[in-house]
Amino acid sequence: MSGVTVSAIAKAYGSLKVLQDIDLEVQPGEFTVLLGPSGCGKSTLLSAIAGLDEIDSGTVTIAGEDVTDREPSQRGIAMVFQSYALYPTMTVRGNLSFGLKVKRLPKAEIERRVGKTADMLQLTPLLDRKPGQLSGGQRQRVAIGRALVQDAKLFLFDEPLSNLDAKLRTEMRVEIKKLHKDLGMTIVYVTHDQIEAMTLATRIAVMKGGQIEQYAAPDELYERPATLFVAGFVGAPAMNFFPGTVHGGHVVIDGLSLPLDPLPLAGAVADGTKVILGVRPEHVGLADDGAQGTIVDASTDFLEPMGADTLGWFLLGRHRISCRLAPQRARSVSGLVRLALDLRHASLFDANSERRL
Repeated sequence: MSGVTVSAIAKAYGSLKVLQDIDLEVQPGEFTVLLGPSGCGKSTLLSAIAGLDEIDSGTVTIAGEDVTDREPSQRGIAMVFQSYALYPTMTVRGNLSFGLKVKRLPKAEIERRVGKTADMLQLTPLLDRKPGQLSGGQRQRVAIGRALVQDAKLFLFDEPLSNLDAKLRTEMRVEIKKLHKDLGMTIVYVTHDQIEAMTLATRIAVMKGGQIEQYAAPDELYERPATLFVAGFVGAPAMNFFPGTVHGGHVVIDGLSLPLDPLPLAGAVADGTKVILGVRPEHVGLADDGAQGTIVDASTDFLEPMGADTLGWFLLGRHRISCRLAPQRARSVSGLVRLALDLRHASLFDANSERRL
């Protein structure tokens, strides 16, 4: 197993700064996900690690060796792309073995690696088929298998599931997660899908505007987002946000006063500070059902059935707030309600810097 370290990586196209002094360390055996919206620089960073894109400054180290100036083929990496990029005239066996033949590996070693990988990915019955005879999920497994046979130091995945339908994406997530668990591979994985990131990653680097906003384990990102952007990007449904001002140990939101005491703050917050309070829907409940927390009055706006639960939307003054409800309970919710906000799990951000307080 090999780790990768990216130090002060910068990349610009003219005046557009795509990567801005990026530092990132991936430990051996770790599954790191680069997560962010389109245009945030995540694929460019992956390309920089792979050597597919020249960088303006900084260094890339893989397995303790500086590979900044090396060609992709000299970095000990294997990549899986968004498109399957399979050779249509070759069988599955041919696609899996092609790269090994180019390296002139002994025939017996090629057969061993192909056989082992095919068994692992349940491709053995498909070895003599061509890509046109395979489903989308099977093709993606072949693409992953073609990377696995390389016996690489580092595996790079560039949105490998984005071309699959929802059911296949779920199935492939399970397979990739199991592969990582079984083989202990070092993986850097790019996606804009937060569900993929949260379910697959050991750690997630949330990116925005060519910078890493936060690099942490999924639970920490969700429970203690470092910035307003991370708080809003990670989590579905999204966190509820309320702009206010700190005064006398309370957050004052349009005349509504909520105590600061329950919040997990890093330190004291001065009076007059403009803040944004964030509360996730699961930390809002109906007080009449016994939910504990700070009680506020609200009016029912609308209900959004989501299958396993229902998202209730309420008006808190001029602000809308969402709450997770059991479907059976949601059917009887209407009019004025009393909501309990569990502020022990809330987040408070400075309105100017957008950093967590």
